[in-house]
Amino acid sequence: KLFADGALGSRTAAMLAPYEGEPGNTGVPTLEFEELKEIAIKAAKGSIALAVHAIGDRANRMVIDAIEIVRPIAPPLRHRIEHVQILAEQDLPRLAKLNIIASMQPVHAIHDIKMADRYWGSRTEYAYAWRSLLDTGVVLAFGADAPIESFNPFLGIYAAVTRCEESGYPGPEGWHPEQRLTLPEAIKGYTWGAAYAGGLEDRVGQLTPGYYADLVVLDRDIFSSPPQALLETKVKRTMVQGVWQYISD
Repeated sequence: KLFADGALGSRTAAMLAPYEGEPGNTGVPTLEFEELKEIAIKAAKGSIALAVHAIGDRANRMVIDAIEIVRPIAPPLRHRIEHVQILAEQDLPRLAKLNIIASMQPVHAIHDIKMADRYWGSRTEYAYAWRSLLDTGVVLAFGADAPIESFNPFLGIYAAVTRCEESGYPGPEGWHPEQRLTLPEAIKGYTWGAAYAGGLEDRVGQLTPGYYADLVVLDRDIFSSPPQALLETKVKRTMVQGVWQYISD
């Protein structure tokens, strides 16, 4: 795993243009491109896939450029970008073209709304762009980024389908609602997508014959409940490889 830049909150995510109201600040790349390329080539030659933290659009472009160079060295490797929080519009289709997995954490979007609007302004059209990426053919691998955020997957699923804070802000349509996902798409990101990113999609990530019996029993039918109910959803039972590992009172 490599780190290409910092974070949004500290305004150290590497950007192509300055932060709003900070004309001299375009963030902090933590790797120069030539260094990233050298490490990427060495990893690819050793059949090691890259997992690169990239938040800002400049950092994401740098990682995409590096993977484009090393992709021919070992085509089957499943390189991924961690977070992919904001992209330049022209870079959106490049992830699918290069088979780059977008390893994203939906909860970041709903907890970053006010910061993102303040520091990135109109550029947030392509921030946390799940729908745009999925529609180009990108594999979304969702996670929690714990302990930075809660590891509760239902909070992340809620974020993916509503793009609203837990309070309901900014309203029923959500923040940039064109980037929302359906409930099945969000669940797939947390199950099959995560399994695919780890090279385990032949045995986990879905309930089908021949796969491990990994499942949870919930206290409600989330498919017939309103999205807000995801915030109250509880796990009643957990099965791992066919054995009940947790049963609530």
